[in-house]
Amino acid sequence: MAEPRTTWLLATVNAVRDTMIRRLEERALDPEVERDVQLALEEIETMWEELAGQAQLLELEHARYRDFFEHAPDAYAVTDEGCNVREANLAFAELLGVVRADLLGKPLARFVAEPERVALLSNLMRAVEDATGPLTWRSRLLCPSGKAIEGIFSVRAIPLHKSGVAGLCWLFRAD
Repeated sequence: MAEPRTTWLLATVNAVRDTMIRRLEERALDPEVERDVQLALEEIETMWEELAGQAQLLELEHARYRDFFEHAPDAYAVTDEGCNVREANLAFAELLGVVRADLLGKPLARFVAEPERVALLSNLMRAVEDATGPLTWRSRLLCPSGKAIEGIFSVRAIPLHKSGVAGLCWLFRAD
């Protein structure tokens, strides 16, 4: 499945090419202008082919990453800056004994034992403020069934290119 931005870019290049072809067919142009338009069309066609190839490579890389994320043996989650779960892998859902859809959009703190929530939120704020490396600490996850799971949390901010944070990557390793 193509990424929305990739699909948009390819569709845009294709639309520009089609528009130029239509305009070329509609008008009787000066031979020199027609030659320039033909050259431009050939360049657009070459760019489109290169973009299509790059889009296919990106889709393959995305699928590889998705497979790695989904089947990793450790519990991984990605949250927004407010600590709401945007993604969680199969190991995370299995560890908590929930369906993955029940995690998405929920605050991660909901799945952490109450006494541990202050540390979770404190480390979240530290990770957002200083995105230089991972923070690690002992904690307990709390399953909806009430079972507590001891382990180690690690969190790292996902920095944006210019400034700020795109989200946070979480790892939980049960003891």
